[in-house]
Amino acid sequence: MSETFGILVIEICLEFGAWCLEFFPYSAILAVIMPIAKRRILFLITTADWGGEQHFILLAAKEAKKRGYEIRLAAGETGELEARCREAGLNFRRLKTVKRSISPFADLAALYEIRLLIRDFKPDVVHLNSSKMSVVGSMAAQLEKVPLTIYRIGGWAFLEKLGWLKRLIYLKSEQWSASKKDIIVTVHPADEALAKKLHITPRQKIVTIPNGIDLISFDVAALSKSAARQALGLDENKIVIGTTANFYPAKNLPWYLQSLSPLLQANANLENVIIGDGPERARIVDVIKQFGLEKSVRLIGRRDNAGALLKAFDIFCLPSSKEGMPWALLEAMAAGLPCIATDVGACRWMLEPNAGLIIPPNNAGALLESLKVLIANPEERLRLGQAARLAIQTRFRLEDTINKTFELFEKNNQ
Repeated sequence: MSETFGILVIEICLEFGAWCLEFFPYSAILAVIMPIAKRRILFLITTADWGGEQHFILLAAKEAKKRGYEIRLAAGETGELEARCREAGLNFRRLKTVKRSISPFADLAALYEIRLLIRDFKPDVVHLNSSKMSVVGSMAAQLEKVPLTIYRIGGWAFLEKLGWLKRLIYLKSEQWSASKKDIIVTVHPADEALAKKLHITPRQKIVTIPNGIDLISFDVAALSKSAARQALGLDENKIVIGTTANFYPAKNLPWYLQSLSPLLQANANLENVIIGDGPERARIVDVIKQFGLEKSVRLIGRRDNAGALLKAFDIFCLPSSKEGMPWALLEAMAAGLPCIATDVGACRWMLEPNAGLIIPPNNAGALLESLKVLIANPEERLRLGQAARLAIQTRFRLEDTINKTFELFEKNNQ
C-alpha cells in the first residue's frame, strides 16, 4: 500500500513538473528558485577623478545595490569617486596599474590586473566607462568570458582637440574594440549616428540613453537665490554669470574668460563665478591677472553641493570645446537658469528648440552678443529658464535613464 502511494506521489510530481515547463519558460522558473543568480555588476572606469562619467556610475551603482545586485567599482589613480563610494557603502577597488595616458607596457599590466579582478569577483556584467577602459576592459572581459559587456560612452575621445595621430589612435581603438562589447550606450543621438557611420559596431546593438535629473531630490537640496549667494559670498545686487566645470582643456575656460573680459571691464554690475577646480587652474589665474579681472571673476573651487548653489546665478554659460551630454548643463536647466552653451556634443539637442541659446565653439562675438541680450532682458531670462526646467521634466528624467540602463542588464543577462 505504502509503495503504491509512493509511486502515485512521484507520478503526480512528474505530471506537475511537465505542466510547469509547458506553461512557464525554464529561465522564468530559474529566476524564481534562484533569485540571486547572475546579479553581479563590475563598473570599470579609467580614473577616479570626479567628472560626468564618475557621476553616472556612482548613481548606477547605488541603484544596483538598491535592486539587490552585488556590485564593485574599480578605477585607476586617486580621486573623489573613491571617497564617495566609501561614503555610500559601495565596494570600491583602486586599480594600481591603470593610467589615463597611453602606454603599451602599463596597459598590458592593467589588462592583467583587470583580468585578476574579474576572476575574483566573477561578474555577470562588466560596465565600461571612458575611452581607455573601453579598450583594456573589453579585452579583459572577453578573455575572461564575461557573459555581458556594456560600454557607455559620454563623448567620443576622437572628437577632442588633439593631434591627428592621437585622434586616429582613439578612433581605431574604438573600432577595433567594439566587437569585444555586446552593447554600446551613447548619451545622445548624434553620437549613436556617428558610431554607426564610422563602423563602431558591437556584437548586439548600439543604443542611446540620455542622462537625467531627479528633480525631487534636486529641489530638496537646492538653496534659494538669496541663500546661495550668501553661501558663495556674492553681492545680492549684481548680475552673476556663472558656470560649473572641472578645469580641463576641453572646458575651454581660459578662452571663455578672455572673451568675457571686454564685457566685465565695461560693466561694474557684472560678476563672473566659476565653481570647480583642476589642472588648468594656474593658466586660468594667469588669464584673470593678464586681463585685470581680479575684481569681476570669482573662482569658488570645488563644491560637493554645486547643483544646490546654481540659483545664485542669473545666467549659466557652458563654453566647452568638447562635451558628451554635460551634467553641469542638465543641473543648470533643472535650476531654471537661462543657459548659453557652445554647439558641442548634446548641447544643441538638449536646448533646442527654445530652452536656451546655442553659439558656435570659440566664437567670442556670439558669446558676447548672447550675454548682452540676456543681461538686458530679464523677461527673456525668465522665459528661457522656465523652458529649460520644462525640458528636464519632460525629456531628461533620471528615472528614465536608470530604468533603461537596468533593462539592458536584465533583458540581456538571462
